Amino acid sequence: MDALRATQKDIAKLTDLAQATVSMALADNPRVSKETRKRVHEVAKQLGYRPDPNLTALSAYRKCSKSAKYQATLAWLVNDPESELWGTIPLFYRDYHLGAVERAKELGYQVEEHQLLSNGMTPKRLSGLLWTRNIPGILLSPQAGPNRTMDFDFSKFSVVTFGHTLASPEVHTVVSHQSKSMIKLMEQIMKLGYKRPGLALSKQSNQRTLHNWSSAFWAAQQALPLENRVPMCFEDKITEQNFLPWFKEHRPDVVVTEQKQAPEWLNSVGERIPETLGLAYIALHDENSNYSGIHENSKLIGARALEFLVDLIHRREQGVPEVPLTLMIDGTWVEGTTLRQQSA
Repeated sequence: MDALRATQKDIAKLTDLAQATVSMALADNPRVSKETRKRVHEVAKQLGYRPDPNLTALSAYRKCSKSAKYQATLAWLVNDPESELWGTIPLFYRDYHLGAVERAKELGYQVEEHQLLSNGMTPKRLSGLLWTRNIPGILLSPQAGPNRTMDFDFSKFSVVTFGHTLASPEVHTVVSHQSKSMIKLMEQIMKLGYKRPGLALSKQSNQRTLHNWSSAFWAAQQALPLENRVPMCFEDKITEQNFLPWFKEHRPDVVVTEQKQAPEWLNSVGERIPETLGLAYIALHDENSNYSGIHENSKLIGARALEFLVDLIHRREQGVPEVPLTLMIDGTWVEGTTLRQQSA
């Protein structure tokens, strides 16, 4: 160990504080006043203090081996009308929340839900409320639709969101690795001998994923003979009325989609899955699903977002970042029962 390394004991001497208080202040523990935390960080910067990696590892081990003590309360911020809060949102988003809450508990944090668009609430009022309550970080729930913007002052908070639905401001995000998931799915169906995959996807889902699914599907199609490159089914909303004409015209031997009603529609025109047609889902909610496809590991996405946020808090990185980071989580292939090996 470098003998000249500044220590928490050195900071304690210069600030006339107990070493335990210095440690909590460096971790931005809300039990220490904002003024004291600011003073400790200023002295630490003057001394060139850096955490000892060996002690950090030891501390992490100790935390894992016993119940975590309360650290702080974090905000789960929803920017949708109250009617859309939890009643109609996709199950994936609920799992983001569940994964974040479970991981927060393990690390000593609580997650508290806040609704930006509730009656009488304004961005300025909510920002002040969170700041007054010593809430250091915000997990920003996915937006109700693509290309959304927010008028909210994040300058006093660390913030992480999910996915690609927030166009402005651009903050750090955690998301499923959508393009890799599509590539993985296409590789699996090709191994099974399918030759004419067809993608049916709503325009909103395509926008939500920054075209990651459609572009990866298109790239995989380039390895196919021209006659087997089925045109994609893109509609504002995929319905039976536009899905079945597309299917009948192009006759894919396997349908790739996220549309829940697809099996019912296909059965109505005499298709038997997987005997006469394959079906693969690009975003499965249940890893134990009978459907074949990609499970996005949504609870893990929520947990990693919580860890990302805690890291930002520890590093005192607040506000909209100059260079936003994107953490992508791989999906997992689910074999299911809606695909089968094709004859040569």
